[in-house]
Parts: sequence; structure tokens; C-alpha cells
Amino acid sequence: MVQSGLLSYSSPFFGLLNVLTGIFVDAAIKAMMNDRDNKIATQMEERESLVNTIRSVFHTSDSDGSGMITDAEFETLLRDDELVFYLEAIGIDSTEARGLFRLLDDDNSGMVSIDEFVTGFLKLKGSAKSVDMATLLYENRKVAKKMDKLVKHMNHLHQGLNGLQTIAVLAKSERGRH
Repeated sequence: MVQSGLLSYSSPFFGLLNVLTGIFVDAAIKAMMNDRDNKIATQMEERESLVNTIRSVFHTSDSDGSGMITDAEFETLLRDDELVFYLEAIGIDSTEARGLFRLLDDDNSGMVSIDEFVTGFLKLKGSAKSVDMATLLYENRKVAKKMDKLVKHMNHLHQGLNGLQTIAVLAKSERGRH
């Protein structure tokens, strides 16, 4: 009789405990989802703030208002302590910035657009990702294959020129005999 009474009380108790556990787990999952959403929102805000800071540095440095920053304007930027501090505050060393400018100026015009500037600085700010490394390796292989084809073509041309020189020497010696 005592055992059946204990069982009759324990069954609702475990049921209530089960409901409370479910409520706790549900609240924990909701809190985790909110935390993830907050982290995403925070990261997006930080990125937007960083982009605005880089744009501000660009516009400050673009003394002629052309929408392009020249090599000379960039060197002026790197001599301005406040702008260098700005770059360092967002994690960009001035020596890295010089190298980045040269990389971004792929046509050797001495100028970089605002979009190239912002995109380049954002990439410099972040760490290299696996996809970045894979892209570099892929591009490097493509260039190596093209170089190999070019070397083979140049060797073929060189052999052809040697053959033409030999023919020219023989033809000249034949004319000399007659």
C-alpha cells in the first residue's frame, strides 16, 4: 500500500519534472538563437563601420576629388600620422598598405579606385582563408602552365631560327663558290 501510494505521487512528479526540463531546454535554444542573431548583427555592424572608416580614409586622401587615389596621394596618406593611426586602428600596418596599393594597381596606372581600395583593405584586414589559398595555388598553376607553353614555343622558334641561319650560311657559301 505504501509502495502504490509512492508510485501514485512519483508519476505526476516526474511528469512535472519532464515539462520543466522541456521549458528550460526551449528557453536555452531560443537564447542561443538570439545570441547567434546578435553575433551576426554585430559582425555586420562592425564590417559596415570598417568599410565606412576605410572610405573616410580614402576620401580624405583623394585630394583632387577624382574618385581615384594616386600613388602620390597614397604616399601623402602614409605621412599623415592621424591617417596612419586610423589604418593601424583597423589592424593595417603602413608597410602592408604600400604593398597592397601596388597589388591593387595592377595596370601600373599609379591610381586605385575607391572600390578596389576598400575591397583590398578588407581582404588585408582578414586572415587568409582556405579558399584564398586554393585560389592562389590554382592561379599559380595556370600561370606556370602558360609559362611552360611559352618556353616550349620560344624553344621551337629558336630551333627554327637556327635552321634558317644554317640555310642562310649554306646559301651564302654556295654563292661564294659560283
